[in-house]
Amino acid sequence: MTLKKQSIGDFRKLDVYCKAILLNKKLYRIIDKFPSYEKTNLSDQLRRASVSVCGNLAEGVGNFYYGKQFDRLNSAIGSLCECQCYLDIARILDYISQDEYHAVDGEAKEVLKMLIGLAKHIESAMSGEAS
Repeated sequence: MTLKKQSIGDFRKLDVYCKAILLNKKLYRIIDKFPSYEKTNLSDQLRRASVSVCGNLAEGVGNFYYGKQFDRLNSAIGSLCECQCYLDIARILDYISQDEYHAVDGEAKEVLKMLIGLAKHIESAMSGEAS
């Protein structure tokens, strides 16, 4: 039997969502600095992955079932890791400075820890350990 949540939360009230949306804004500003020939390559990939983090988090929280929320959190985690990969590439190609890279990667790591923490909480709720 699929475990149903007692209520649907407001994703906008979650600290992790607020941090993820601000990270998205910073990533968009970084993307603006990429060369024009990257528009359909690295820029597009980073843009899609960063939007996916926020979208999957919102979709999961706005769902009636813990299992679906857990699945969407896993997708958000994967998308965030994609963002970090694309940032690595942007840094190696000198599209962003070392300082910019460390700052935004640090924020990505913070969001990642929060997403993992939320996923663990949902996992424990699915196993009946949390309320």
